[in-house]
Amino acid sequence: MQSKRLERVNQVIKEEISGALQRELKDPRLGFVTVTEVEVSRDLRAAKVFVSILGSEEEWRATLGALEGA
Repeated sequence: MQSKRLERVNQVIKEEISGALQRELKDPRLGFVTVTEVEVSRDLRAAKVFVSILGSEEEWRATLGALEGA
């Protein structure tokens, strides 16, 4: 079970990444992306960001490539 602090950090990072995807990234390869979950390590050095991508497999691959390059 995660501490309340870690849960709050996860939520804040999720909101910040979601906002950045909407406001700051202007890559035309980006399709419809939703940040579904964030898991930050206990020492706050790393985070796993889970996303949901809508579209065909080709659109999915292009969007994932754009995210990895961002």
